[in-house]
Amino acid sequence: MSGQARVDSFSVLRQFRASLATFASVAAVALDEAGTDIQRTLLWLREDRHRYWKAQVQTRAQQHTQAKLALKQREILDRAIAGTHSSCVEERRALQIAERRLRQAEYTFRLVRVYRNQIEKESLDYKGAIHGLINAIEAEIPNACASLDRMVDSLEKYVAIAPPEAGLAPSDGTEGRVLQPADMPPTEDDRTKDADQSKDGPEPRRAFE
Repeated sequence: MSGQARVDSFSVLRQFRASLATFASVAAVALDEAGTDIQRTLLWLREDRHRYWKAQVQTRAQQHTQAKLALKQREILDRAIAGTHSSCVEERRALQIAERRLRQAEYTFRLVRVYRNQIEKESLDYKGAIHGLINAIEAEIPNACASLDRMVDSLEKYVAIAPPEAGLAPSDGTEGRVLQPADMPPTEDDRTKDADQSKDGPEPRRAFE
């Protein structure tokens, strides 16, 4: 594994960190709104609708009882006056309406309890399902953002103290000119050749010089 790291841009890390923070913020707001809606719905079913339809059942039960009593009284009155059974059309129709309204209230009251229990169960399942996301929003993502901050800070310090690359080495006096052969350090062959010449003595001068 290489002990070196190549960093091309700190802005990518900063953008990723900002994206994580934005996601956590948006997700937290969404979860909060969803939780508020669930609690509002449960409260509406437990308090408002439960109380309303319970009262409606009681009221309509009384109306049904009154309609039955009115029919009974009309039948007794007609029998006493005319000596025969009366059809009591209006009273029977009123009783039918009262009975239908009572059955509707009882049915709706049962539905309120069914929906309340169902939503309570779904709410518990929902809380269990989002537990991991809540943990990520409250702990994991903040820790990741802090780690990215430390990473960027360390990289910036590293770049500030890192030695320059070879192409950017400080000038040694050769910058701006082409190196000549004399400027080059002697090779091994050159050193061997010089040693042989020193042993044989100076080369004799030619006669025609």
